Amino acid sequence: MRTRWAPRVRTLVGVLFLLVLVLPFLLIGVQRLLENALILDTEHALLTEAVVVGEAYRAEVDPEAATPLTEPEDDGARFAALVPRLDLAESPVLPAATRRGEVVTGTVASSHLTPILERALVRNLSGVRVLDPDGVVVASPQRVHGYSLAHLPEVAAALAGDYRPVLRRRVSDEDRPPLDSPSRAADLRVSLAVPVFRDPRARTGQGAEVIGVVYASRTPLDITKALWAWRAKLFLPFWVSVAVTFAAVIFLSITLSRPLSRLRAHAEQVAAGAPAAGYEVERVAPMEVHVLADALERMSLQLEARADYIREFAANAAHELKTPLTSLRGAAEVLLEAGDGASFAQRTRFLENIQKDAVRMDQLVQRILELARIESTRPARERVDLVPYLEGLAERYRRRGQPVVLELGAAQVELQAVPEQLESLFVNLMDNAARHGEGRPVRVVLTRSSREVAVEVTDDGPPLPEGHLDRVFERFYSTSRSQGGTGLGLAIVRAVAEAHGGTVEARAEARGATFRVALPV
Repeated sequence: MRTRWAPRVRTLVGVLFLLVLVLPFLLIGVQRLLENALILDTEHALLTEAVVVGEAYRAEVDPEAATPLTEPEDDGARFAALVPRLDLAESPVLPAATRRGEVVTGTVASSHLTPILERALVRNLSGVRVLDPDGVVVASPQRVHGYSLAHLPEVAAALAGDYRPVLRRRVSDEDRPPLDSPSRAADLRVSLAVPVFRDPRARTGQGAEVIGVVYASRTPLDITKALWAWRAKLFLPFWVSVAVTFAAVIFLSITLSRPLSRLRAHAEQVAAGAPAAGYEVERVAPMEVHVLADALERMSLQLEARADYIREFAANAAHELKTPLTSLRGAAEVLLEAGDGASFAQRTRFLENIQKDAVRMDQLVQRILELARIESTRPARERVDLVPYLEGLAERYRRRGQPVVLELGAAQVELQAVPEQLESLFVNLMDNAARHGEGRPVRVVLTRSSREVAVEVTDDGPPLPEGHLDRVFERFYSTSRSQGGTGLGLAIVRAVAEAHGGTVEARAEARGATFRVALPV
């Protein structure tokens, strides 16, 4: 019934809990990646704008700005690109930028660049300022200039010919803008300063002459506004996620709920009388459901076998008890009918028959109870040494007049067994051999191997009739009822051997029979 492989319930639950455990960290990681991507996107946009404004500033202050660029001999020196480099994990967040006191400046650049920056602010909402080589603002969209920003680390780096963007804390008293507003509500602000070199192909960090700096800052998109802006693109992934979630729920239902419901329904059918065998568990069911179904099927089959055994046992017991009961009733009826007319000898004969049948019934009842206890109970086992036990058993039978030949292959042979049941096993074997041996010696041989202990009991009586060898261990089967046999002795022997994990077998000899009992050590 069980498939070769099936997921276990603990595996499914473990995966589910692992997903629940990992999902928050995964979402946090995705959030950080998205925030970082938005910051890099803002930095890239500011870089593009700052480079264009820087070239406009160069046209105002550098007379050679209109001269065409000459091609360098080295193709690697043709471009000196600035790339975004901010990282949330590594870039510290600085306080909001502040400016120092007013510094009078008479540059003419402010009158040309300020209107350009003022109009650009209307479109892109970025704060761009142009600084002279001393870090003093010479043009801004607010038409405020003459103050120094040279104390800011990003500006100081640009004045030295380097590029070091920073993240700053955004401080605002304004209400949070609506989702469809171009204004942004993130708590951070990207701030960068791009140096304007006299040599257009000069690279940052190489000490080239700086003729000015373009300082730009902008608040990046926050995640909420970004998701709102991308809502059309996220529509398909959202519904895919919903579909995957429903698929996971359906999968768990198929693998857990439905197999258990079907198994419960099958158990109810078995309880109502349906056969237990033949139930097939779905392949997608967890391993525990397969194991449970197997266990339920084995239990049902064992219960059916037990019920059949009880019915057969009851029928056999009733049949065996019927004969002495009939004899008892017949003898009693004859005595009652005869009354005082029966002679003393007749009364004595009938009473002896009644006593004989009563003794036989008592033996049957005792053997039935003994067999039932052996087959239905599992008492605690003890270490038993068979050598002294068999010596004592042989001595008991010798005292009764039954010769016993004992052959022990070792001085000590121990095994785990229930002493009372072991007594029943060997006493029944000895009684059977003594009854059929007609007074001749009974031979008992003890041998031992690495895995088992074997005891052979051989009688020297008449040979076992042909066809009886396979039936001698059946309950109530006997070839010596006239000698008082109940047909339960060898059945008790087999029950004790099987209860101890052993075996028993009969072997016909030229004279008599040999019964071999093997028990694990």
